[in-house]
Amino acid sequence: MASTLVDLEHPPYRNEGFCAALELAVAAGRELGPAPGGRDAGLGERIQREAILRLRTGATVNPGLLPLLAEGRFAEDRGDPPGPDEVSRALAVPDVFCLSAPPGAARTATVLEIVRAATARGERVLYAAPRPPAVEAVLSRLPPGALVIRPGQPGAGPGSLAAAAADVQQRILARSQAAARSLEPWLGEPSPALGWLRRLTTALGEAAEARERADRAEAHRVAAEAAARERLGAAAREREQAVRAAQAAADQAADQVGQLTVAVRRAEASRLHRWRTAGLRRRLGEAVRSAAAARSRFFQTHALYEESARQLTQEVHRDSTVRAAADRAAFADVAARRALDAAERAAHHLTRLLPAALAGIASWSADPEGLAALAVRCQELEPVLRGRAGLLREWRQRAARPTRQLHAELLRYADVVATACLDAGRPEYGDLAFDLLILEDATRVPVPEALAPLVRARRAVLIGEPGRPPLRDPEVARAWVAARCPAGADPGELTALLTAGVFELVAARAPARNLAETGW
Repeated sequence: MASTLVDLEHPPYRNEGFCAALELAVAAGRELGPAPGGRDAGLGERIQREAILRLRTGATVNPGLLPLLAEGRFAEDRGDPPGPDEVSRALAVPDVFCLSAPPGAARTATVLEIVRAATARGERVLYAAPRPPAVEAVLSRLPPGALVIRPGQPGAGPGSLAAAAADVQQRILARSQAAARSLEPWLGEPSPALGWLRRLTTALGEAAEARERADRAEAHRVAAEAAARERLGAAAREREQAVRAAQAAADQAADQVGQLTVAVRRAEASRLHRWRTAGLRRRLGEAVRSAAAARSRFFQTHALYEESARQLTQEVHRDSTVRAAADRAAFADVAARRALDAAERAAHHLTRLLPAALAGIASWSADPEGLAALAVRCQELEPVLRGRAGLLREWRQRAARPTRQLHAELLRYADVVATACLDAGRPEYGDLAFDLLILEDATRVPVPEALAPLVRARRAVLIGEPGRPPLRDPEVARAWVAARCPAGADPGELTALLTAGVFELVAARAPARNLAETGW
């Protein structure tokens, strides 16, 4: 049931006599037949009785509906004065507004403006009529932004629940298509993404093994080269020893020159040993010549050593054992690089399959450590992404199937619901409430039938055409009342319920602010 306002200071209004008269009117409709233009009373009797029950118990969206219908108690308008036009007045009335207008362009335009103004204010509108086709002239001219639902529309025509549900389903599928495409590579056993992940891990394993083989081959090459140098380097080693000996002789000669130079200076500075100066100078000259010769022999020996070392390097490189080891090391290094390149290609393909939201996680470096870290992250993500992809695919498959599960939500959130009066009491409406009811051709709608939409609306605009013939022959109605009216019931009230529409009964007691005419 819809929530209703509760006045804690005053007891709820009761009028069992009027409610009993409404139930008798429903029974009379079953026995006398439906009013002209109405539906079979038997089909809508349950709906009418449920609406009467809500009216009797006060479970109506407008808590003042029962006193208004029974005694003509209209709510006082305490808001700002409305504008002079019918639209402003209709929207300003807090309960029920009666608009007298003949069928035609003026009436359609007025109703259209009322609906537009109400939806622009964020109000939900229930647009009812004795028959659904009566609302087409207005609904076809509503702005495209409003969600209009016609529950009584057969099949999947425009505005039907089936069409609206299909439209919502298509929008859901369209909005989720990008996510579905991004996750599609993670579906399957195995999925394309899992295939590239396996290629990456396999390539990384092969690259690691190839790098180990390359390292062993390089170590073997180094050992082979060292062995060849040991085998072929006797002459070079002799020259190296000669270089060390020449270096030692040159250093010794240079030290002797230094010592004699110091001795000469001391002798020249001493009076007692000055006589030794000549001999020391002679020895210094000989030492200088010897040091120069030793240095020259060192340079010659070193040049011979360098030539010998160069020749040794050439001989080592020409050695068959060394060449074979070098070739094996080079081939192993190329194989290791190719294996790493294969892992890098697999990583490129794999990261392209990751959803855009995981772009930061997909960053990696083209080295074994970076590729291994990427593989670990993707192995952790793979079951999560596979699960998401499966759930999204299943959800989209369900969303693509025709279903009635959306119908209740579409009715709940529609801006305008257009329906026949009695259809507003069908079970699918549940506890729905509306801000405004617009009841077309209300002169042809009996009060019990009008209750089905009235109990769901906070405010109502009744549109009718005064002067129309009674709903039933008054004589037949009075005869039925005379024969079936129980003691205590008001025969006049019951006769009015059988012969007059809700528009006449409400307008007859409405104050001037709740009445308007247009199109006459």
